[in-house]
Amino acid sequence: MSIDVRKLYNWHVMLITLAVFIALCLMVLSPWMNRWGVSKSEAAMVLPGDGALEGFVATSTRGVTVQAPAEEVWKWVVQLGQERAGFYSNDWLENLTFADIHNADEIRPEWQQRALGDKVLGAGGPVYGESSYWSIPVYEEGKVLYLWGSIVVLPVDAQSSRLLVRTYAAPASSPVTTVLTAITYDWMHFVMERGMLLGIKTRAEGTLYSGTVLVTVSSIGWLLATLLIGFVLFARRRGWWWGLIPLAYGMAIVLITKDLWAAMAGFLWWGIITAGFALWGRSWWKGLLLSTVSVILVFVLAPQPHTAFGIIFLFIVLIVTGVRFRLSGSLAGLTSTGYESGVVVEIQE
Repeated sequence: MSIDVRKLYNWHVMLITLAVFIALCLMVLSPWMNRWGVSKSEAAMVLPGDGALEGFVATSTRGVTVQAPAEEVWKWVVQLGQERAGFYSNDWLENLTFADIHNADEIRPEWQQRALGDKVLGAGGPVYGESSYWSIPVYEEGKVLYLWGSIVVLPVDAQSSRLLVRTYAAPASSPVTTVLTAITYDWMHFVMERGMLLGIKTRAEGTLYSGTVLVTVSSIGWLLATLLIGFVLFARRRGWWWGLIPLAYGMAIVLITKDLWAAMAGFLWWGIITAGFALWGRSWWKGLLLSTVSVILVFVLAPQPHTAFGIIFLFIVLIVTGVRFRLSGSLAGLTSTGYESGVVVEIQE
């Protein structure tokens, strides 16, 4: 029986990559994510909402300092919900699931009231309707709103405050559940919760629209990457129809949520996967795993992942374009040299 050493090596690389990623999640990323932005004393302090759901334990406490009075911060917190101001987080990611969430950039008087038992939508639109929601079990005006966990505003002084969010869940039933949760749900929840904390912070401080240069550069990267993947998928004579899958997904997002950035993200997500298999076949599995791990790390480490990905896309597009022009120039040079050599031979004859 013969053994394909190359295939064995490829599987070894994939397994080692996966093992390193799991170890990184469990030993480094999870402890950091679960206490992001808070001190040891804040992580251990009793917050309103602790013990509100029987059998649930605190799994993370995260926070941010806001240079604004607590009452101003609360005005943004009380507006949370798909049917109101959204969640001030990465709505372009939320809308990949057709959640139809759109972040508001203003305080509205009609959104300033909540009460115990109120229904707060987590997703909506034609796909979810009112089927995805939380009923508020703990509420204290100006201080705490309990949705998936306790969102707490604590004054520091007259001009600043602390915004904390503590998440609760049932204890893991087994080590396997712990591992699966760490490499799937935990980092995604962290990205969205951190996005919410920073989204409220920038709105309360009035700094939401700072950094416009980076945002503009990032937007160019997103647009160019979308065009590049579209070209790779549809410029092929054979197999171009596979590009209809990411195109249909992107169009569905636009029709349901009217979110163009989410549509681009969805098109690129499935487009990169499809283009990889079209170009490299089954060997793309290894590249796909490495790419997935890299994408997760960008999400976790970049406070503004949309901007970060746009800049990364721009660099990739510039590199690909540069390599393509360089190859075209080299081929043109070889053709020219061959033509000149042919002329010399004819003269000698």
